Amino acid sequence: MRNLYTRRTELSNRGTIRIKDSSGRLIYLLVGKWGLSPGVLSVYNVTGERLAEIKQRTLGFFPKFDLYDRRHHVGSLRRYYGISHEMLFVKGLNWFIIGNLMTFNYKVYHGRQCIMTISEVQTATGNALEFHIAEQADEPLCFCIAAILDYWARLDLKAKNKAYYGKLAW
Repeated sequence: MRNLYTRRTELSNRGTIRIKDSSGRLIYLLVGKWGLSPGVLSVYNVTGERLAEIKQRTLGFFPKFDLYDRRHHVGSLRRYYGISHEMLFVKGLNWFIIGNLMTFNYKVYHGRQCIMTISEVQTATGNALEFHIAEQADEPLCFCIAAILDYWARLDLKAKNKAYYGKLAW
């Protein structure tokens, strides 16, 4: 298990997102954008090989995303109405995600085995996300999931701010 890092602000940006190890070496690049169907985000290693991909299949309040590992469909992820936003299930991979959208602390499980933990940490250069991923082979898919979680966290934050500031308007 190795620790990998990205800046918190980079994960939500459109364009290229850099994932580095604890010594600062570039390990992965996430390239793509969300919001319009078909939104696509791909994970590449430093040699340019596409390792994983996530495609936004539907739009709306509860969009559906399909996960691909080396161009093979392996699962899907979506939010469901009436189910807590802090608990999600990745169909196909049978991964259970539990965490908090506001603090961006998450754990991903397959049965009782912890696949990944995400936590926000303070570094000398600012806020960063720290990833602990049990298996190196799962890292690209885990980064795809983290990008979706961040996308939903940004949408929830926008909705809460709009509701709050809307109450203040006279």
